[in-house]
Amino acid sequence: MKSQFRRLRIGYLINQYPAVSHTFIRREIRELERRGHDVHRFSMRKPTTPPIDPLDKEEFAKTFFFILNQKN
Repeated sequence: MKSQFRRLRIGYLINQYPAVSHTFIRREIRELERRGHDVHRFSMRKPTTPPIDPLDKEEFAKTFFFILNQKN
């Protein structure tokens, strides 16, 4: 029987990722990947503090950052 499953390529564009408050996004991304989809992470800014949680560190390594001029 041929599978009806279609592998998707999904992009998440987030203002600043990863962040402690984005645990729900991380869980959603990981579930999509578990189901076989390709998920790409894009963040407009790097986090202001380095990730501490091991899962956030993994997400940081998988995220492409657009470096915008940040006003302080």
